[in-house]
Amino acid sequence: MNRLVAYYSLSGNTEDAAKQLAGKLGADLLKLETEKPMPKRFAAQILVGGGQVMMHHIPKLKPLGKDLSGYDEIILGSPIWNSKGVPAINAFLQDEAAAAKVTSLFFLSGGGETKKGLAAITKLLPNLKHTVSLLDRKHKNSRENAAKLEQFAAEIDKP
Repeated sequence: MNRLVAYYSLSGNTEDAAKQLAGKLGADLLKLETEKPMPKRFAAQILVGGGQVMMHHIPKLKPLGKDLSGYDEIILGSPIWNSKGVPAINAFLQDEAAAAKVTSLFFLSGGGETKKGLAAITKLLPNLKHTVSLLDRKHKNSRENAAKLEQFAAEIDKP
């Protein structure tokens, strides 16, 4: 099976998880990037990102650089912002053919509140089978992420 791990990462948390997961699954990686980058300062990121989430902003993505039609399955990685999905992921999921290929979703949260964000993203994924919630590396329970990723990869690999 030809797999792609597509992800958006602002602080590197989701990117770290995506790289680990792609390695475990033998999948290709695709980092989703917006044409207009987020600010560098954390406080500005909170304001801009939070505002985009609240306004349901759909940004333009940079060209993907990969032909998604060549993949059987997409594993999607996303942070959760303000208890919701991030604008870059929402932009990626505007492509219904890509959204239909997403069978697995991993997402990261700084505060552990993922139910609203998961609900917002999963309604856009008609073929979703597997999900896992991970914690920001600064969270006290983030050491559980490695075991969760291992189990998640095993679930995806089951025939």
